[in-house]
Amino acid sequence: MGSTMPDAGDQTRLRQLNERAVLAAVRAAGDVRVAQIVEQSGLGRTAVEEVLSSLVSRRWLVEESPAIRGRGRPARSYRFRAEAGYVVGLDIGAFSVRGVLTDLEGRTLATRRQSVTPETPRLERLAAADEVVAACAREADAEVWAIGVGTTGLVDAAGTVVRANAIPDWAGTDLAEYFGRSAPLVVVDNDSQLAALAEQRQGATDMVFLHAGRRTGLALVLDGRLRRGAYGAAADMSALRGVAWEVALEHLHAVVPAEIPEMDKAERAFAAARDGDRAAVNAVRKYARAMAVAAATAISIVDPQLLVLGGTFSQSADVLMEPLAAELDRLCPRVPELRASSLGALCVALGACSLALDALDERLLARSRGPLPTLAAGSLHAPTR
Repeated sequence: MGSTMPDAGDQTRLRQLNERAVLAAVRAAGDVRVAQIVEQSGLGRTAVEEVLSSLVSRRWLVEESPAIRGRGRPARSYRFRAEAGYVVGLDIGAFSVRGVLTDLEGRTLATRRQSVTPETPRLERLAAADEVVAACAREADAEVWAIGVGTTGLVDAAGTVVRANAIPDWAGTDLAEYFGRSAPLVVVDNDSQLAALAEQRQGATDMVFLHAGRRTGLALVLDGRLRRGAYGAAADMSALRGVAWEVALEHLHAVVPAEIPEMDKAERAFAAARDGDRAAVNAVRKYARAMAVAAATAISIVDPQLLVLGGTFSQSADVLMEPLAAELDRLCPRVPELRASSLGALCVALGACSLALDALDERLLARSRGPLPTLAAGSLHAPTR
């Protein structure tokens, strides 16, 4: 008769799964006690305590000092060691490079911005991005484990810019390879896609995201998931006749003095409209009409619950949302709920952080990845490109 005892391989595999179950329970709950972990993980107390001890010794978890109240042994509690590693999210655009550094729980610890122009040469734009990453790391005294990059234009699955209308020499830039010199893990996507991902992390599960700023784009979140499409071009209407996004900005620029820097003209137009300037109010309505054409097309196709106005111009929702709603009401048989994003100009960089954190989770915590590594005080030893 064959033995019914599990072999060593089965035991090892079971322990690895238990580690991930316990780690997931602690991350979901925050500061949590052993009894709560037992309840949430579905494991026995002995197994949970063994795994907790191992995760503490390998620096995934921290055992918090319990408060002493009354008699008996105080209950032990644990938290996920979010300060074990850090990620940077980059937003590389025509007029600026923004960066956000977060810990492993997505808490923002540093932000930076560098100004550029559409004519800034490729290597100078990349050097500005390098400085943003370095400045964020210096401010937080952090070693960067992963970099997420969001950029204007169409990006392929390998992290190379395929097309970029707003930056003359940007097509062909291999961002994954370039930033791979600075971090063990690099992920890249289109800026509008990442702005929508950041909004999804705020709780939006079914939406068309209208990315409005000095660059314009659309993205889709359906059934709680960002929809990139087969080639990363879902909802990309920039090449369609009749959309005229580039021309739309000219309506705003035309009503402010010529000497105002181009990157500030739209905000000046919105400010003038806010103050009741008739020409500026009319310019905002023309701009909203152009934005509504593409948004209405996406709304008619996917019938979302929500349209989110995001990007830098979401900070002027008080003057932009009303004319946008009026145009959508004219174009759409059913207008979804309209909402302005609260993430402002950081939306792309925050979405890039989320993309990097997802990639780290997949690299370290996926069930197929074997045993969890030991984390050194400030570095990541396990992942290799």
